Amino acid sequence: MSTSAPDLPVILRLHRLTMVPEDDGVMVGRPDTASYALFPEEGAEALRLLATGMPVAAMAEWFEQATGTPLDVEDFLEAITELGFLRGDDEAEEPADKPVRWQRLGRWVYSAPAWAVYAALIVGGLAAMVVHPDLRPSYRNVFFTSYVSVVPIVMLSAAMACIFVHESAHALSGRRLGLPSTLGVGRRLYFLVFETRLDSLFSVPRRKRYLPFLAGMLSDLVLCTGLTLASLGLDRPGVPAWCHKLCLAVAFTCVLRLIWQFMFYLETDLYYVFTNALRCTDLRNATRHLAQSRFHAVLRRIGLSGLAGFLARRSLRKGQIPEEEWTDRDRSVARWYMWVFLSGYAFSLASFVWAGIPTLWRFWSTVYDRFTTSGVAASARVDAAVFAAFSAFEFGLLAYVSVRDRRARARSLRPQGAQS
Repeated sequence: MSTSAPDLPVILRLHRLTMVPEDDGVMVGRPDTASYALFPEEGAEALRLLATGMPVAAMAEWFEQATGTPLDVEDFLEAITELGFLRGDDEAEEPADKPVRWQRLGRWVYSAPAWAVYAALIVGGLAAMVVHPDLRPSYRNVFFTSYVSVVPIVMLSAAMACIFVHESAHALSGRRLGLPSTLGVGRRLYFLVFETRLDSLFSVPRRKRYLPFLAGMLSDLVLCTGLTLASLGLDRPGVPAWCHKLCLAVAFTCVLRLIWQFMFYLETDLYYVFTNALRCTDLRNATRHLAQSRFHAVLRRIGLSGLAGFLARRSLRKGQIPEEEWTDRDRSVARWYMWVFLSGYAFSLASFVWAGIPTLWRFWSTVYDRFTTSGVAASARVDAAVFAAFSAFEFGLLAYVSVRDRRARARSLRPQGAQS
């Protein structure tokens, strides 16, 4: 298009942007709004020129000289407007060194003295497990009391506290770098998860992203070994037995969270470490799109064109975009990661059919029997009611998060980090 159209602005005001070189271009974004996109090097340089006050027409002329092709200015302006890069006349420029909340605490939590304390707890806790076999993680540790109804209440409360520590570790490790973060609730398949959103990590080089990704697992390991040492110290005459047993029960939940992280196909902490090491930008969505495309191709090949068309339209409504919109690296890795991705989901679904459904059936049939059978003790009915209330809350929250995420996907026409 012509770069001299009369309705084009002469000089643009941009927000303060970060630009980090990647294998397939430059990641440009606003850390304060977590809006990022991968630009070709010439596109990133065009933004730099605009930020210095260069008129749009002069920038477009430079772009054509540098690349040998004219710039579609209208398209370019529309893209950076959607990303929120343009600054309105009533918006002040953000200071370059504006501190984020809790940044000082984040630096203290990951200072050299703090690392020394973490190392001492980890080494001491592991040594105690070697010397005292009864301190080693075991499912038996969960039953720290004979009151069955107390176990789920206390364990859920303790797990929530530990998860808060886990997610806070992610947030603080990012904030120590001056990056904003948010805490929220998400879903992975049929699992409810708490998550820290650290999209602003795109503003720093890849080597600086590993600690924020691994900070949660570090906190789980420190909690596990610290609680193990606490149990060892509390296991003495004069101290109620449930005190040291409770420490071991909570420590066991930390071990379960560490094991969960290895299910990286569900976007756990190790998934981000994995994709960062592979220098990918949006591997999960690229893999999902590739798997859906292959599935549609198979349906068309066997003559189910109507069903394939319906599924393709449904994918489009979900906000899926063409495969070429992802980076070359994402597409390359997705070709083999797709089989890991599908195998992982198949394992999780098979595990739910094999163990989850029978377990739920056992629990709910027991609850039903306690409410419908005459002569059942009041304490047993109270125990069943507590379980039913907790389960209803969890299922309700899962349904809410599922609907929320589905609506968010429908509103999103471009996956995060997609190439512009």
